Amino acid sequence: MRDLYRWQHDALTAWNRCGRKGVIEAVTGSGKTDVAITAIGDALERGLFVLVIVPSRVLMEQWNERLVESLPERTIGRLGDGYRDRPADCDVLVTTRHSAASRVPLPKTDAGGLLVADECHGFGGAVLRKSLLPEYQERLGLTATLERSDDAVESILLPYFGGICYRYDFGAAIDDGVCAQPRVAFVAVPLTAEERNEYDTTEGAIVAARRVLKQIPGVPHTPFGDFLAAVHHLAENDGGPDGKAANDYLEAFSARREIVATSSAKYESLGTFADVIKTAEGSLIFTETVRAANHAIVRLDPHVDIEIITGGTGRSDRGQILDNLRDGTLDAVAAPRVLDEGVDVPNANLGIVLSASRTRRQMIQRMGRILRRKPLGSGARFVIIFSADTLEDPRYSDGGDGFLDEIENISESSHLFGPEQTDQLTEFLDYRGPAEIIEPVTVGTFAAPNLSPDEITEWADSAPYLEIRSPELPTISQPKIVKEKPRLSTGEHPVRLEAIDKEWVLRCTGCGVASEPRSFKWQALEDKVDCTCLR
Repeated sequence: MRDLYRWQHDALTAWNRCGRKGVIEAVTGSGKTDVAITAIGDALERGLFVLVIVPSRVLMEQWNERLVESLPERTIGRLGDGYRDRPADCDVLVTTRHSAASRVPLPKTDAGGLLVADECHGFGGAVLRKSLLPEYQERLGLTATLERSDDAVESILLPYFGGICYRYDFGAAIDDGVCAQPRVAFVAVPLTAEERNEYDTTEGAIVAARRVLKQIPGVPHTPFGDFLAAVHHLAENDGGPDGKAANDYLEAFSARREIVATSSAKYESLGTFADVIKTAEGSLIFTETVRAANHAIVRLDPHVDIEIITGGTGRSDRGQILDNLRDGTLDAVAAPRVLDEGVDVPNANLGIVLSASRTRRQMIQRMGRILRRKPLGSGARFVIIFSADTLEDPRYSDGGDGFLDEIENISESSHLFGPEQTDQLTEFLDYRGPAEIIEPVTVGTFAAPNLSPDEITEWADSAPYLEIRSPELPTISQPKIVKEKPRLSTGEHPVRLEAIDKEWVLRCTGCGVASEPRSFKWQALEDKVDCTCLR
């Protein structure tokens, strides 16, 4: 295994000092996977089995490749996507969250094991949390930001992992030479008269709903992130007027975001960047929806070689598109959120954001795609196109989470451009990076201290987890009533899960009608059976 950066060594030291339980929160592109692989190698040397849980099949393949490369003497197994390896078959098992929750792959000996959860902020859902198996005494979570809109961080993730044992942000990564320092352009575009009218109407609905919500006891007025977390909490759990007000607010909020996300002026402005995209060493265009990504393709396709990646893009096609971007056959890739998290993206040096999202986690993920360490002569550039005089406008504060300020603080230079400043914008984006490249300090490999369980406990007690601020959530005044699923007169559930060859279906136990066959059990469980016998 390669030598570690100083921050990676410090992160592993902190994790060990916390009793080998904790979350490492480090920005995208800084090398979290290398930290985990080092911890995995150490666990294997101590005779432990290792389970690596990832969000997707694509990430399962990426982790498998890295582990095979880094630990050639070990057997790496996979569970999910047609693979059925068991702990008994391997030293390390890589699995998706759904497969871990349904198959429950436990350590193969009494020695126990290490569980590594990649993108661990996503494990809070009712089904996915079942993949956090208590039988693993050592636990390592990896994430860029341990943030959610519900209470799962406090109720699920922190109790399981213990807490955040190490943080590494873009400021530190840029100072260390681990990430590149970007030049950031904010580009204002106007709404059309029709879009403005629709936006103002939706804005009125939001203001009215927010006025009601602020009168509910326990709902924080500021900061906006706390307010939004409280609104989500009420919408999901309250069945009374408080929950209705929360749902009304979220529906209007989503509608407003869709208006600015699909603003026609944004896509017209993309033509401004055609020459910059063609001369860049790979460009990524981030959108919020497939529709928005298609708009970007239509505008840019006559000028540059560009492809789209969506959740429906096949694995081989996705791999080919990313390979083409990597070797320069393609100039750019447009993607609606699918590249935000986890996917191994080529080392692009130009990012263009058309999305209306201002969530901190999503922006960190997107910045990390562009801010990976660059060679001399390659400047990282980020463009944020926003609809003027809307929630996106960085010139106005609407109680947002303030991450746009963070982007400005870490930038080499940032500037706001109007729609008529095309020449100035092009000149600003002609950036080749710093005159000198900072070389990150490496400190060799990591050797964990050989401590007894009692010594580890004593050591962990002396190193508390880092502070994490959690929003206060309001009390639910009228809990939602969860209706019990109907049963037949025999007491049976009206549907049952069945295996047919290598596929799964849901079948009505009354009339026998079945759902469409699915490759995976969890997919079948999410289906519905179209029958009439219970109507």
